[in-house]
Amino acid sequence: MTESLRARAHHLLTREEGGRGAHVFRAGLVILIVASVVTAVLKSVPHIGRDHGTLLDVILLVTTLGFAIEYLLRIWVAPDNVGARRPARERLHYMLSLPGVIDLVAAIPFALAPHIGLSLDWLDIVPIFKLLRHMAAFQFLAEAVYSERRVLWSAAVLMLALLVFQSSLVFYFEREAQPDKFGSIPEAMWWGIVTLTTVGYGDVTPITLWGRMAGGLTAVMGLCMFAIPVGIIASAFVEAVRRREFVDTWNLVAKVPLFRSLDAARIAAVASVLLGRRAERGERLIRKGDQADSMYFIVSGEVEVDQETGAPKGQLGAGDFFGEIALIAERERTATITALSVCKLLVLHKDDFDEFMETHPDLKQAVDIAAKRRLEELKAG
Repeated sequence: MTESLRARAHHLLTREEGGRGAHVFRAGLVILIVASVVTAVLKSVPHIGRDHGTLLDVILLVTTLGFAIEYLLRIWVAPDNVGARRPARERLHYMLSLPGVIDLVAAIPFALAPHIGLSLDWLDIVPIFKLLRHMAAFQFLAEAVYSERRVLWSAAVLMLALLVFQSSLVFYFEREAQPDKFGSIPEAMWWGIVTLTTVGYGDVTPITLWGRMAGGLTAVMGLCMFAIPVGIIASAFVEAVRRREFVDTWNLVAKVPLFRSLDAARIAAVASVLLGRRAERGERLIRKGDQADSMYFIVSGEVEVDQETGAPKGQLGAGDFFGEIALIAERERTATITALSVCKLLVLHKDDFDEFMETHPDLKQAVDIAAKRRLEELKAG
């Protein structure tokens, strides 16, 4: 019973896919984080903090209690992580990890600190970092940086060498003219960082001819040097997004009975001919009696299935599919499908599918066998 409860809690806390309960639970966590951060920001406004300080502290204490419960739950479910080690080690690993430390800090009621003579209420803003766990864009960015870590490290070393060289150069040119600003190489490195990043605060500037020439060269080199890691990260970020989209598409195709018996490479080949489509709320995607010419995969949103036979209407959501028989048989549609919300769909047209089969005879044979089996199942049903 305990294992079952823990597995369910682990599913709610860590799975990106899941039922409505999991989505509601994670949405509640995001709302809690946003409420905490907004309250901490409002508390920093002098007149709001003075007039409504008690109310804001209560809100922060309530959100902190929610974070404390979440933290304890994450410690409890840690042994169910993929590739988990012994329960004690897995729990310790989570507690010492960066997300675990952020969760711990967010679970401490720093709103009480000023009332006991401590100035730690600035840590009330820490929960904003908990949002990163729920943002796909940050996950893609982290994956991109990790995948290109060796190249980025090389670029960082090169930029550090350039910073030290240019700062040293300007130091030797400017140390006599401005001993208060360029009195040492470490002092000159502040100017070097600001100039290489092209920020240019203007608080420290060279005044000698050679110093200005070195400054101009530093600014130009900074543009070139910072373009390297930015380009690397941007390219890796796009690649990470494409990989995730491919995996999601592959999983959708693999669920179809028609393709279930195919190997991974063949499923990927089928996925490559899918076309994206957006459906607006209320849009009729399929009408009963129309000639079938395509099948659909639902990436996001919900659709209504109306067989118009007096039977209750059904619903399909993300991860579901419909119309696959259109690829293997000339049949009329047996139901009307209408979008209940804005939907993101992937469409596999019969013409594209047939053309693809002709260029992949081995795949065509495998699909034909699966198609015959699928039609027999339908007739038997």
